Amino acid sequence: MTTLRPRPRRRPGSAFSSRPVPLGRPASSWASPAVPPVTLRWDDLRALHIARCERCADSYASAFAGEAEEWAQGHRCDAELAALLDLVTSGRAA
Repeated sequence: MTTLRPRPRRRPGSAFSSRPVPLGRPASSWASPAVPPVTLRWDDLRALHIARCERCADSYASAFAGEAEEWAQGHRCDAELAALLDLVTSGRAA
């Protein structure tokens, strides 16, 4: 039997503040459409690790940091959705 305990609250400046992923790639490659900027953060209210893509707004939530990081590293944007969001948010939409 597994006992689940609530996760302690994050202290300011801890390892789960927002940060771009993947960690092993240089920052200059993040501007490429092939490597969308994904941020990881800790949500105190829901006690979950949240990974969110800045380009297509896709997201993933998990109680485990490793799962959120795996999703972030394997994430690929839906090209049509990303293009539509870019159109709407850039002010070119009618």
